[in-house]
Amino acid sequence: MALRRIVAVALIIAAGCGRATPPPTPPAALLDRPASSGALAVSADGATLAAVNPDSDSITLVNLSTLTVRAEVSVGDEPRTLSFTADGARLLVANAAGRTLSVIDPAGAEVVSDVAVGALPYGVVAGGQRAYVSLTAPPRVAVIDLASLSIVAEVAVGEFPAGLALEAGEARLFVTHLYTGAVSVVDTASLAVTVIPAPAAEANLSQFIALSPDGSRAYLPQTYSFADRLDLAYNNAVQPMVGVLDPAAGAFAAPLDLAALDQPVNLPFAAALSPDGETLYVANAGSDDVVAIDLARMAPYYLNTGRNPRGLALSPDGARLFVNAVLDGALEVFDTATFERLAILPLTTLPMPEAVLTGKRLFNSAHYPMSTDNWLSCATCHFDGGHDGRTWAGFPDGPRNTPTLVGAADTLPLHWNGDLDEFADTEHTIRDIQGGAGLIAGEAHPTLGAPNAGRSAELDALAAYLASLPVPPSPYAPATVAEEAAFIRGEHAFRRWGCAACHIGDSYTDQAQHNSGIGDPSLERRMMGPLPAFDTPTILGAWATAPYFHDGSAPNLIDTFFSTGFHNMGPAMDPREVEDLVYFMRAVP
Repeated sequence: MALRRIVAVALIIAAGCGRATPPPTPPAALLDRPASSGALAVSADGATLAAVNPDSDSITLVNLSTLTVRAEVSVGDEPRTLSFTADGARLLVANAAGRTLSVIDPAGAEVVSDVAVGALPYGVVAGGQRAYVSLTAPPRVAVIDLASLSIVAEVAVGEFPAGLALEAGEARLFVTHLYTGAVSVVDTASLAVTVIPAPAAEANLSQFIALSPDGSRAYLPQTYSFADRLDLAYNNAVQPMVGVLDPAAGAFAAPLDLAALDQPVNLPFAAALSPDGETLYVANAGSDDVVAIDLARMAPYYLNTGRNPRGLALSPDGARLFVNAVLDGALEVFDTATFERLAILPLTTLPMPEAVLTGKRLFNSAHYPMSTDNWLSCATCHFDGGHDGRTWAGFPDGPRNTPTLVGAADTLPLHWNGDLDEFADTEHTIRDIQGGAGLIAGEAHPTLGAPNAGRSAELDALAAYLASLPVPPSPYAPATVAEEAAFIRGEHAFRRWGCAACHIGDSYTDQAQHNSGIGDPSLERRMMGPLPAFDTPTILGAWATAPYFHDGSAPNLIDTFFSTGFHNMGPAMDPREVEDLVYFMRAVP
């Protein structure tokens, strides 16, 4: 597969001034093995394990010689990934909601610095003298000098950068992109970027990458979303896969189809390779298991784990496998020769109310009664409460763009048709879309009918979790006088052109259905009136929810003003006004 070469925009900031300087020289003390960002990390000497506790805003340090917890350390909001430096002297933690990188002294079990890195850091991986952090918006990779703990460069990459892997010797950094299978490869000396295109348009939820010990292969746990299928069913909508990349050739080989190996699993999330590179371990966050794959024979072995395993790591000798079951707040330890579970260590006390915790566990589970044969969880399409970036052609109502669920408590009803007036109506989604038996004993009340709330403690818990998802602040909120002026002009345009007639109030929606004139009426399968009418979506968080409209026909915010129906106001607008309006929509709240 041919490579598409892109020269990245790199900001190299000299100490004390804004002059551009060459990138720093490669460090003398280099990684002697590949390293990945992840929810677990083991120090190079094998003495200490670190685990993120995303709901507790903490990390936990474990003594691996005694399998005992040394300390739980508070960090920033929503720690997502962590990485030891090559010498093990520092531990770096990417705090997604906190917009910071916590720097921890593992010996003293304390935070020694918090580095502001920008909006929504996802992955972090450290080498000898530099570390790298993937930042969601604007999409880029920050380069951190470990001596000064300052950002010395920012490398522009594609949308939604997520997982990071640094090869032994630190010559190249590999970057995944959440909603595609593409990989950006950063030359760490020149900071030039080479993009390896996705092997398939269906590749999705790609947030982790693991390099084999010899660097000859890279493995990417993914979910393939078959959104174009018209014969949509719970067992053909998605496929659990592992992308296989040949870094030397810059091309993907045939992926590993995890369902075809033996049995379906849900939401492949993290991976680890044995020191000899012969066994691949994949954590499946929705089916609560780890599959160990003998790569020579393609023979799988399954280990049942705790809830929502999101992190994997191996001891340096490969004898022990560590699993971070984040919705149990626990570390599980397995013997890789016998696959015997050796220990379960509590890492944290999950701080949320019991009902919300139960609901979050259900949301992330593909087990019965949420689905059949572990195929689907709510999180498959609404990853972390968000969306999957897909428009599903075979949805029962017609083509439907997956909406985000964040802030949905303030924007009911649910669905583009507005046919779910309470969170408990998601019982129908479990039964009709996910292939599950549901959480109510007997028949569910019709949507828009008598309440389903109060008929099942588990369904009420799921509703409580859905109601708890806040809209995060926009990473594009005005930070300068010029941006504040653009925001004000954009808000004026928003009102002048009538957007505020439907997108009203603090929630930016009138919570009503309108015939917008968008889309093909012949594709609608379940209209609630003589003409197709769609629920007014909020613009809160719109920066992260492309594509737009019920049918995903607008790939970006600019295109929403050059569409059909009453949204087609762009041709009459001044180009500067369009620019300001788009900025306003990206910047709220």
